[in-house]
Amino acid sequence: MIKKYSFSLIIVILSTLIFYFSPKISEDFRPSNKYRQEFAHAKVLTITKSELTKDSLAPSILTGRQEFSAEILDGPMQGKVVEVKNPLSRQHNVLANEGGEFIMLIRETPNGQLFWAFNHQRSTAIYWMTAVFVGLLLLFGKREGLQSIVSLYFTAALIIGILIPAIFAGFSPIWVTVGLMALKIVVNFILVAGYNRKSASAMLGTLLGVLCAGIMAQWFGEMAHLSGIYLDKGEDVMYLVTDQPIQIRWLMFVAIMISALGAVMDVAISIASAYNELQQANPNQTPRQLMLASMNIGRDIMGTMTNTLILAFTGSSITTIMMVWGLDMPLIQFINTPIMSLSIIHALAGSIGIVLTIPLTALLSSIIFKPSHETQATECFSLSETSKDHPVCN
Repeated sequence: MIKKYSFSLIIVILSTLIFYFSPKISEDFRPSNKYRQEFAHAKVLTITKSELTKDSLAPSILTGRQEFSAEILDGPMQGKVVEVKNPLSRQHNVLANEGGEFIMLIRETPNGQLFWAFNHQRSTAIYWMTAVFVGLLLLFGKREGLQSIVSLYFTAALIIGILIPAIFAGFSPIWVTVGLMALKIVVNFILVAGYNRKSASAMLGTLLGVLCAGIMAQWFGEMAHLSGIYLDKGEDVMYLVTDQPIQIRWLMFVAIMISALGAVMDVAISIASAYNELQQANPNQTPRQLMLASMNIGRDIMGTMTNTLILAFTGSSITTIMMVWGLDMPLIQFINTPIMSLSIIHALAGSIGIVLTIPLTALLSSIIFKPSHETQATECFSLSETSKDHPVCN
């Protein structure tokens, strides 16, 4: 049992060590916070003042101000009762109800401590949803579901524990991302498919596919005069001052490598599996025949996966698209805005990566999957014993 899950256990331990040591190692180049502040869970005790009205454009939202007393439930000030002034707007709308819990911001200011209703208590819903997700993976996926959870945990460790600190430390985002994604690809396919020729083909095909996507995003992005500064919060990141300036120019490459990786992995393992199954079904087919057959299967996958990726980017930009439609923007206006150009280039770059992954993985499979002479010899021997005429084996 232990031997069966030994690799998964090693990856879990490695991921945990990354999460444990990363904050200590990265402390020297973490951006300094000029505010002395902390966050704590708090509970509304009594609402002393409430001046709220329905928003004219969104009646379901109440705007105005509240004043209430709240008890801090954890942290150094646990048990303390404080007074909170709570302005409500469309963007910041933490409506307090007596007995309800929220996240409180406690900040030191020249005029004393500031207590602010920073956010709703959303973590409970997230934890429960995560539990449902993990439960469904284990229920229907069993061992493969467990391996998927381990793979996700490892991915989080690589991105949060290594990639982000390395970018802040001034390392090249391109080389760090390529190295970490290559490691992620190898570990993922060993966990899911084991270490064999099928997973080796999928590994190489995935790496080449996401590299193509990243190069396309960076190349055409710079052709369109775009850079990482136009990513969501891209400009804000630049103001996180460190000794080493962030190489913001290359963050488009990083973003598309990460966002396209999942879809490209799906395509690569599908093509490698198809090649493997076709070879086992008919060992007499030549590598060229198997490669072409795999690519035919890939054409069906191509349509759905490119749609999946483009729809994912469309969903993340839906409010921008609504603004374009609502303002009746002409094509020349909206397609040249940075946010729309960036979304389109990212969607197309990821789709190009998927399309190129199909022939690349098929080609790699034709090289890695050598014709199985042993299988053919075994079949010939088996047939010769049940037939008076010796079969002809090619």
